[in-house]
Amino acid sequence: MEVQEIERQIARRIIDDALAAGFAIDVYDGGDFAIEKSTDADAIFSAMFSTDDDRLYMHKDGKQVGSVWLIYGESGWDVITDYSMSIDDLLQGALKLSEELEGKLNG
Repeated sequence: MEVQEIERQIARRIIDDALAAGFAIDVYDGGDFAIEKSTDADAIFSAMFSTDDDRLYMHKDGKQVGSVWLIYGESGWDVITDYSMSIDDLLQGALKLSEELEGKLNG
């Protein structure tokens, strides 16, 4: 399995879980906001991966409640570099997927 494929699976899980929980998402690529307060999974996903890292800012009820920082190009499963503890519950599915993919790669 390719590193980029693994990163995309984990990122997609974050997006899907966040939207299912009622969050809107900003994608910040380090220079600009590629998309802001979106609830369109495909648009969010398309706004990602243009730089070496992205920060996803989560909004609920019009307020930013947390963020997750994704850095690309390492092992793939370790794409989640840092996140706000305020969205720890939201990221559990993606973190579990990350562990599963790491286990498959490392046998």
